Amino acid sequence: MKLTEQELVNIVGGGISAALISAVTKVFTTIIEVGKMIGSSLRRSNTKNYC
Repeated sequence: MKLTEQELVNIVGGGISAALISAVTKVFTTIIEVGKMIGSSLRRSNTKNYC
């Protein structure tokens, strides 16, 4: 079955894909990890407790 140009123009893609959900989750996880690292380093610098 071949589609005409008009039919190809009318094709609408799907909504949210698994790859998009995975990418968004990875971004949020990275932001949380960076926040933990910054908070930990601030706490260590305030208490002068270095390993």
